[in-house]
Amino acid sequence: MRNEKVVMFDSAEAASFQTVSGWVDASGRFWGNDEDMARYCGSTHRHCKINPEHPIHATNGSCEVCRQERMDERFLKMEVRDWAEEPLVIYDTDTYFFDIDSLRDYLIDAEHEPEDARLCICEPNYPSEIDAADHLCDDLPEDGELQDDQLIAAFELLNEMIRKSGPLSWSQSSVAARLSAEFIAEIKAERAQPLKPA
Repeated sequence: MRNEKVVMFDSAEAASFQTVSGWVDASGRFWGNDEDMARYCGSTHRHCKINPEHPIHATNGSCEVCRQERMDERFLKMEVRDWAEEPLVIYDTDTYFFDIDSLRDYLIDAEHEPEDARLCICEPNYPSEIDAADHLCDDLPEDGELQDDQLIAAFELLNEMIRKSGPLSWSQSSVAARLSAEFIAEIKAERAQPLKPA
């Protein structure tokens, strides 16, 4: 048997009253020496850490001006490829073009020049194959394997169909699109025509 020291509940050794100081946020939560967390939790807005001249932003967000500057830098560093009429998206948006007519209409009405459109080539998002054992892991015994040959064959057939499937959706790639000079000239010529009366 170990000889453990006994400290009684009501003894001076068990606890003592101390005066402490530290940072407290607006809701009264004590943060000790962590001024940054107290200010973070007690505030709604803050100045940009990188450039105080930028507009204030929500404390739990980030500076939109800095974000836009980073996105602009990324776009300028992207690989550029001639557009081969694959789906396009305006960089860092959810505006997609799946055919030349919708792109033409957008560029004719856009306030910027057609060559200044920040277009990215899209990459396809295909369905993922299904691992039968992984999909059924909660139903199999521990360390058990799927033994049903018909079920295994059904999953194999499903995966074969998935491999043959077209894209489910499209996403922005890391490649910017270069429109042909002919297409840009066509857009500019269309813009130059006088508006037809309604």
